[in-house]
Amino acid sequence: MKKLKAIRAVYSYYFPEIRKLISEITAEFPHGEFLKSIKPGLDDYEKPIIEKMINFYKKDVQGLESFEYRYPTGGSSEGIYHLLSRIKKDHPESPIYTLEGEYEGYRECAVGLGLKVQEIPEDFETIMKLKPGYWFISNPSGRDGNILVDTLINQIADLGHKVIVDLAYLGLTKRHKFDYTHPNIVAVLTSMSKPFGLFYYRVGFTFTREPVKTLYGTKWFKNILSLIIADKVFSTFTADYVYQKYAPVQIEILEQIKKETGIELRRSDVLILAHLTEKDFEKLTQKQKKMVKPFKRESEYRFCLTQYFLEREFIA
Repeated sequence: MKKLKAIRAVYSYYFPEIRKLISEITAEFPHGEFLKSIKPGLDDYEKPIIEKMINFYKKDVQGLESFEYRYPTGGSSEGIYHLLSRIKKDHPESPIYTLEGEYEGYRECAVGLGLKVQEIPEDFETIMKLKPGYWFISNPSGRDGNILVDTLINQIADLGHKVIVDLAYLGLTKRHKFDYTHPNIVAVLTSMSKPFGLFYYRVGFTFTREPVKTLYGTKWFKNILSLIIADKVFSTFTADYVYQKYAPVQIEILEQIKKETGIELRRSDVLILAHLTEKDFEKLTQKQKKMVKPFKRESEYRFCLTQYFLEREFIA
């Protein structure tokens, strides 16, 4: 039995196509763009790129165009931190919620600000009893890499909660229509870290219905090179390109894992992830359980498959 080479944390695959694209951009480094800082200026540099992104995902996300305030951020994490800071300043008594097993960044960013995020089971009767507050929810979900039931977020919003949706995995699943038109969905976070493997380029966008004053400075303090890369990605690929090309590889990897370890991981909607339920875990042998245990997240087990993608590339 071979060792399971999945990763507990999620490290996206730095896709070969993206590396090639960046090499083309930097072969003749775009110094001219930076020289525009004096005239005509770069304060609004991100605005046409954000419009391009909205159009890029128009078949997938409904409602992004209705958010008046749009900020370039270092992935989604910068947006998370600033939104938490705003909650602390303007609504310090408001509870903050997320679903059990969610992305740990919500909790860790909150701890740094002296805030506490309560993790709630995905049980609507339990949710109905909660005091209205702020929710941080990733969809597709960081818990297991699956798309949430379509009604869940709107049901939470209908109860008077303010919802912040994190689209960190957008583009890594089959085509799905995400509707974020509900007025109580107060912010949407997007990132190019996971969908395109651009983690270390720190490029994302935060959409809000009300201004976030601490993000105002992003009009001056932003990464122009990362925005240039984002612009080129939106011009070169389609929103479903990565999934269409690499979803079959995900299936091959799961077959490889089953052959090498005897463990039949469940395929997640997000192509770089797989998961197991607690019932699946109970059916494993003791040796397999020991192998899988480090991947536990609340009631499920989540596996990042990036190492397998990388190995297949070099083998090929």
